[in-house]
Amino acid sequence: MKILEFGDKDKKILLLIHGFQSPWQVWERYIEHYKRDFHIIVPIMAGHNPDVKEDFVSFERTAAEIEDYILPRYGADVYAVYGMSMGGVAAATLWQRGRLRLEKVIFDGSPLVSLGGIMRKFMLNFYLNITHKSQKRDKATLEQAAKSVIPAPLLPEFLRVLDNMSDETIINCIGGIADFRLESNINSSARVYFFHGTTQNETLARKSAKYVAKHYPLTEIRCFKGKSHCENALFSPEIMITELDRILTE
Repeated sequence: MKILEFGDKDKKILLLIHGFQSPWQVWERYIEHYKRDFHIIVPIMAGHNPDVKEDFVSFERTAAEIEDYILPRYGADVYAVYGMSMGGVAAATLWQRGRLRLEKVIFDGSPLVSLGGIMRKFMLNFYLNITHKSQKRDKATLEQAAKSVIPAPLLPEFLRVLDNMSDETIINCIGGIADFRLESNINSSARVYFFHGTTQNETLARKSAKYVAKHYPLTEIRCFKGKSHCENALFSPEIMITELDRILTE
């Protein structure tokens, strides 16, 4: 795993964890906005670095690598972690492992409840299929990606990630998502926030938000009506930054 850092190392830590198949550059607007007030740490999860052949193994390993990077350099205190989609599973794993003291945990469209076998198989086949088509530069697939998966200016970086991504990484990522279920009794004083949309591809996120709110009643849920999976975070970062400003300055 490669880990990038931005901003003043003496400031509070803001940890940003990208989603499945996302290039780290999805955080550029956020980094530019927050680097004056926070020390920003951006992991590039295994299997997502276009310059290194390294398969994603598990969220436990991902969390351990992040912890082993932060703890000897900065100690255990992390002001906020923001996990986008699959990145929220990594954030949740950090939260429930408890090695880092997280003050605020922010989920965006994150799948935090386990999936049944049919949905697991569907997701795996879907992502293997669109990844292979993207690697072959299928025109229709790329056009759809630029509309709903990644902003068009970041499409080249997105394709670099996919070109270097193995089937093993896809299998392990989808398997890790399908098997994950947030623990219901984490002993933590962290403030929890959950963002999600209302379109069909946010069904799992909505279920996850309800689950988190049930077991952590002080969770703040923010629903974006008519929005799809991580739509604001990816395509309208100015909206998400406004939301984060409120949370990060509380």
